[in-house]
Amino acid sequence: MLYIDTSADEDYFKDPVIPEALAVYLQKAPQFRGQELLYFYHPMGPVVILGHYQDVYHEVNFPYLRDHQIGLVRRNPGGGAVFVDPGDLTFVYIDTAQKVKTPKFTHYIQPILDALRELGIDAQQTGRNDLTYRGQKFSGMAFAQIEDRVLYGGTLMFDVDTTMANAVLTPSKSKLADKGIKSVRSRVTNLKPFIKQPGFSRDDLQALILKHVRAANPDIETRRLTSEEWAAIKCLARQKLGTHQWIYGSGLTDYYVDTYFHGVGSFGLGFNIRNRALADVKVHGDLITMDQSAANQLEARLDGSQLDQEQLQAILDRANLDDQLTAGASQEIAGKIMKAVTDHDD
Repeated sequence: MLYIDTSADEDYFKDPVIPEALAVYLQKAPQFRGQELLYFYHPMGPVVILGHYQDVYHEVNFPYLRDHQIGLVRRNPGGGAVFVDPGDLTFVYIDTAQKVKTPKFTHYIQPILDALRELGIDAQQTGRNDLTYRGQKFSGMAFAQIEDRVLYGGTLMFDVDTTMANAVLTPSKSKLADKGIKSVRSRVTNLKPFIKQPGFSRDDLQALILKHVRAANPDIETRRLTSEEWAAIKCLARQKLGTHQWIYGSGLTDYYVDTYFHGVGSFGLGFNIRNRALADVKVHGDLITMDQSAANQLEARLDGSQLDQEQLQAILDRANLDDQLTAGASQEIAGKIMKAVTDHDD
């Protein structure tokens, strides 16, 4: 394992896009190929991070975002939107694996659970990718695969402004209802109040996690990135991950439907209607393992399809949504598309 030490490179992270570019760069950089990597970072200011497939216009309170000068970026991995600030600690593992259908989160979070238990916090992994304590979430993990390089990353809420998080994030009501909660704030918690050691900081937590990683990987080596590597990361941020198109997508559509599937995630579609047919179709959602090529194929098949529930359901069936989401998902989504258009026309 190779530990990428970013502690002396904090100035780079003043640009909120840099962490997203760093992750993609390390997955693709040939000099790291075949190596297991680990690094940490913390944001330098408040930022909303969107999942790869999420519709920004249905996830973010834009007036609040602007008024409070909160950054907005989109990561390459899927999953849901998160709010982070300097009270957050983010960890990222990059490893090698062939096509992964079911991410193995448990392996990568074990040193974190061990570190927290040393602090007297008996945290649990709940669902596939959340970490909770006393029923409240303090971490969510994301997953992305580029060729044979897989990324497992997660945020740790050490001392995050939950009031700001609750105000700027606008998750779907169906997702909150499924979890039996009324707001983001009621669902999440910080770790700091539960740590009994006086003066224990976010950096102390990072050091403790790293201690447990080293115990499990005694041959771990440490390396800093060179100025040339940082220049390439900044170029990636400027040319792709910091662009308006990447962050905002193709724009707000006239119609948007989504459904939350318990234990899996939300699936949404944005679209316009032209000549009684779907147009400008865009797949959205916080599904962790949604495949880019499959999403593109589904968008192409739906684009131009007539407003007919049976035809829409047949197209959705071809995408195997019932297998990926739950039995009856194709029928439910097709019904929501028809209802959205009917309600709009009325």
